[in-house]
Amino acid sequence: MTAHPMGPRPVATATGWYPGSSTYRRGYLLASLRAGLIALVLLTILLALVLT
Repeated sequence: MTAHPMGPRPVATATGWYPGSSTYRRGYLLASLRAGLIALVLLTILLALVLT
């Protein structure tokens, strides 16, 4: 059997989620686009309520 260290590993090096990685940038971009789309939908609903 091989001994593995039981201590905590840094998450950034274990998963690739560190600033500058393509995975990090893609996730950040998708989250920003999703937030923008939700804001646009909510503003449209608010505008429709105000103008009616």
